[in-house]
Amino acid sequence: MGDTKHHLKIAREKCIGASQEFKSGRHSNVADLALKAVEQAIEAEAARDGLHFHLRPRTAHSERRDWLKSKYPTLSIHFEALWSAYGDLGYDGLNGKRAKEAIEAMEAIFRGLSAD
Repeated sequence: MGDTKHHLKIAREKCIGASQEFKSGRHSNVADLALKAVEQAIEAEAARDGLHFHLRPRTAHSERRDWLKSKYPTLSIHFEALWSAYGDLGYDGLNGKRAKEAIEAMEAIFRGLSAD
């Protein structure tokens, strides 16, 4: 079971990966990595309270979303924007504008989670 430090390490790696993919123009990869980075950042914060959503993979995404919405309501709009970009980029391979939106949403969530 990962602790906060473990999840933060993975979150940072995936954040760097998303940024590198964006800079390289590989837009279909951006939201995948950005979403995974945010999920790891959420796991890191939740682990501080003894919560570990990743232990229940079938419900982990919705539990992370619900936790973020209840604990950091102002960040949920960024999470929804990221989820939308994930669908557009991962399945339809849309353009760099959506990839930029995914990066911006990821960065906003990272800033918001580290604010507390």
